[in-house]
Amino acid sequence: MPAARLVVDFGLVVLIWLVQLIIYPSFRYMSPEQLAVWHPKYTNLITVIVGPLMLAQVGLVGWELFTRFSWLALISAVLVGLTWVLTVFQAIPLHNQIAAGINLSDTIERLISANWLRTVIWTVIFLLGLVRTG
Repeated sequence: MPAARLVVDFGLVVLIWLVQLIIYPSFRYMSPEQLAVWHPKYTNLITVIVGPLMLAQVGLVGWELFTRFSWLALISAVLVGLTWVLTVFQAIPLHNQIAAGINLSDTIERLISANWLRTVIWTVIFLLGLVRTG
């Protein structure tokens, strides 16, 4: 299971850095009309990728927590839970505002800014996995 966990964590860390450095900033360069066309496609497609990875991460972290408890596993579980909270209560509402065309410039900047915390957390989760398996 440690290898599967590392693969999933790596997938999420690569994905979040692509989103943070390339995808979200690219929204700045789209007209409201272009964003209205692209954003729903993007959110549907990214959900197909990130959804299974996040679910796999929860399952693998939960399995590890209950079968091979360690403080690193507990810290990872808390951080994974935090990524879910931030996704549900911060990222998704901001995406909903973008989809509705609400104050696009400000909302895009808020999304980029808010997403830094998820980027750092998923990076820490991956680094903890390297420590755990190292």
